[in-house]
Amino acid sequence: MEIRRCEKGHFYDAEANSSCPQCAAEQKAGGFGETQPGFEPEMPQDYGATEPLAGFSGEGEVGETQPLTQGNGFENGGFGPFSAGVEDYDSVTQPVTVGGIAGFTPVVGWLVCTEGSARGTDYRIRAGYNYIGRSEHMDICVKGDLKIGRERHALVAYDPEEKVFFFGPADGKSIVRLNGKMAMAPMEIHAYDVLTLGSTKLLFIPLCGERFDWNE
Repeated sequence: MEIRRCEKGHFYDAEANSSCPQCAAEQKAGGFGETQPGFEPEMPQDYGATEPLAGFSGEGEVGETQPLTQGNGFENGGFGPFSAGVEDYDSVTQPVTVGGIAGFTPVVGWLVCTEGSARGTDYRIRAGYNYIGRSEHMDICVKGDLKIGRERHALVAYDPEEKVFFFGPADGKSIVRLNGKMAMAPMEIHAYDVLTLGSTKLLFIPLCGERFDWNE
């Protein structure tokens, strides 16, 4: 299709007509259909053309996108420009120091399941807080016992300065017990104490203490 414009402003297909068919029709009708003075016919639109989109930041020319780099919300695990002001808590986590070496987190003791769905399974205890739950990203993951919460049901902690272990409840809804007695707050534990969570019993076996510690 070849669009042309005649002297009167009419548009027509030059491939299908050698001259303007609207002018010819007006001449046959005795002048009826003439355009009014000042009337400007609309140009045909190119429906195939589209306008490029602007970048997320709202800055720059139309069609210009901003790189996903520091300054437009994607740094430190952010999600777009709406994440401005959200802190990256992982970036401020301090490394554990054991034996004078930062990040050195050797085993300081064990829990051994003596009763429950995980019977016979052993779990390593590290310095600091060790959260217990069914979720795989817990420090101590006890699978199969639905009476144990997924996240932070209880905790076991070791303090390398005082060389003592503690056990107590965390965010779990069901009661935890130490040697058969309800533990309402963290309590100091010793070798062969029995920790009860849900239907699971865990035997405590320490490695570190007065006789041995990684800091010595």
